[in-house]
Amino acid sequence: MNEMIGKIYVESPRRAGEEAEFFLQSNGAADVACAAHVHHAVELLYIKEGSYRVVLDGEEHRVEKGDLILFCSNSIHYVFSGDQLVNQYYVMKIPPSFLLEFTRREIGAEYILRFALHRKGQKSVWKHSELEACGMTDILRQLIAEHETQKYAVEIAIRLKIMELLLAILRGSAYEADRPNDQTVSLIYSAMVYVTDHYAQDVDERELAKRLGMSYSYFSRSFKRVLGMPFRKYLNITRVRKAEQFLCTGSESITEVAQRCGYNSTSYFINVYRRMTGKTPYRVHRQAGNR
Repeated sequence: MNEMIGKIYVESPRRAGEEAEFFLQSNGAADVACAAHVHHAVELLYIKEGSYRVVLDGEEHRVEKGDLILFCSNSIHYVFSGDQLVNQYYVMKIPPSFLLEFTRREIGAEYILRFALHRKGQKSVWKHSELEACGMTDILRQLIAEHETQKYAVEIAIRLKIMELLLAILRGSAYEADRPNDQTVSLIYSAMVYVTDHYAQDVDERELAKRLGMSYSYFSRSFKRVLGMPFRKYLNITRVRKAEQFLCTGSESITEVAQRCGYNSTSYFINVYRRMTGKTPYRVHRQAGNR
């Protein structure tokens, strides 16, 4: 069941459990393929026919036949079909735990980080020519063939092909030569999970570092190296994303939303929200009330 939050909804898996999903979606001309929503799963769309306009965390992309687009976990995204009569894309949804099943947890945490947060400048779209050049098109064709033929042990085959696709994305990503060691990455991932679970509370960076058995200075440096941003900015990003969901209901005041998202000062919340989204919470709240 999907939990509606105004015009943004939190999507639940089509199937129970922590399985990867693969299916085909079809749309007519100028259709809403999916309304604004979020989910914990990492999602990949591979365009089979036609074209789509995609909005990912406020950034607009146009994808056409043969292109691939990645939605990181908990990113707000929505999709509109183009003017063609037939528009189709394959959907791959991968739970965050999927990568951990294929490797040791302390190592898998580093890989999950590539898909856990959409950062500015991070590659999200692969055009058809790029996929052909790096061999990802072949993987996608094999994945589709497994889905269509439904041979014996198709579930295993699809899981392996999805993992092969994620591996290609990981290897194509640029990493710093001096990235932190595996244990540090695992601890930073634990910090991200903690923020997700406690964003509404008074999250103190020093206390969190202590909880994880790290000095404050080392935690602060490592967090920025792993995620490319300071801890405070990541905390604010998490809170602002949640706030945007609450604001879209139009049922709570700005002050109530601020408090629900861990801000004791409404004016500070407004400043942070405007700095990160380029709009005021009043505007979002007002638009939600007029729907």
